[in-house]
Amino acid sequence: MPIADMSSSLPVRRRREESAQQTLARFHQSGLTQRAFCEQIGVPVSTLQWWLARARREAVTARPVAFTEITIPAMGPPARGIGPEWAVEIVTTAGVTVRLREPLRPATVCGLLRGRRC
Repeated sequence: MPIADMSSSLPVRRRREESAQQTLARFHQSGLTQRAFCEQIGVPVSTLQWWLARARREAVTARPVAFTEITIPAMGPPARGIGPEWAVEIVTTAGVTVRLREPLRPATVCGLLRGRRC
């Protein structure tokens, strides 16, 4: 008696998602253009593009926001043109710079940046 395929016991949607992920992995490894790859496996280009877009969206939302709390030495307000004008400067991996004249609680900064494309 043949052993049943374990994937057949999974819900249809889950099998499709796994199949899409496997297809995307094969596409990235292939080095082919989208059109050439799709012709080779018999999938519409629009389907591959939809899977790619969904994977990009999931990758962006899956990145955790991490902050390191630092202590800034107490100093008086900066004089114009002398010394630093900003109490805090944050440069994101996307190159976005956030400057604060006064330090904020890390939770407040996290709330401001959450959901932004930084």
